[in-house]
Amino acid sequence: MSEQILKKIGLNEEESKIYLFLISNPKKTLTDLSKELSINRPKLYKILPSMQEQGLISKVLIGKRIYFIAENPKIFNTYLDNIKKDFEDYIPVLESQFSNNFSKPIFKHLSGKAGIRNIFLDIGNTLNKGDVFYRYSSRNNVNKTSIDRSEYDKYKKIRDEKKLERMVITNDYLNNLKEKKLDKEVVVIPANFDIFEDNITKIIYGNKVAIIDYNTTECFIIESYIFANFEKKLFKLLFNFLKKIR
Repeated sequence: MSEQILKKIGLNEEESKIYLFLISNPKKTLTDLSKELSINRPKLYKILPSMQEQGLISKVLIGKRIYFIAENPKIFNTYLDNIKKDFEDYIPVLESQFSNNFSKPIFKHLSGKAGIRNIFLDIGNTLNKGDVFYRYSSRNNVNKTSIDRSEYDKYKKIRDEKKLERMVITNDYLNNLKEKKLDKEVVVIPANFDIFEDNITKIIYGNKVAIIDYNTTECFIIESYIFANFEKKLFKLLFNFLKKIR
């Protein structure tokens, strides 16, 4: 367990140092901590009671001396659960402020494979359980245009947990490449019209429309209920037409 990890879950620099030191060196006095960690005594008088209150350390009396010991690291499971609960309670407040501040469309520009990855993760985080999203996919080389497997698995985990469904308009190449799934309905652009291999993907989800240009790895997200709803109507119109002629 590193100091940086402890900082990420909310401990400050001094708290992280003290906890890690006591894990390796149990039963230390306040004087020991001050000397070994170069933290002055007045500061320790404030930090140590706070850490006790959080359940991170305890103090024991041996003879006439007070010693401090670290609690079992499993305490961080409860610690994280409390942080998560507090944050989940606060999310609706943030979402309300976010929605109120943006009535006009929001345009976001992302770049590279990190941008592509963030779009797919945003799909999973934006949609609710059982929602449907709509995708045009005109890729012509899966190996060159796919994000890293580990990143894809993160998106797939969220997608599967939420049981998200997909409607896809694509080309023969991608349709023949991928296995048929119950949560994905696919139609194909007829090859006699166009081979549809432009290496562009458009995804309509929630109140957002994402466009990925795999040729340049430049990506865009347009966040607007009206725009997304308009795009959804056009998608369904084309999808139903292609479904009838296949």
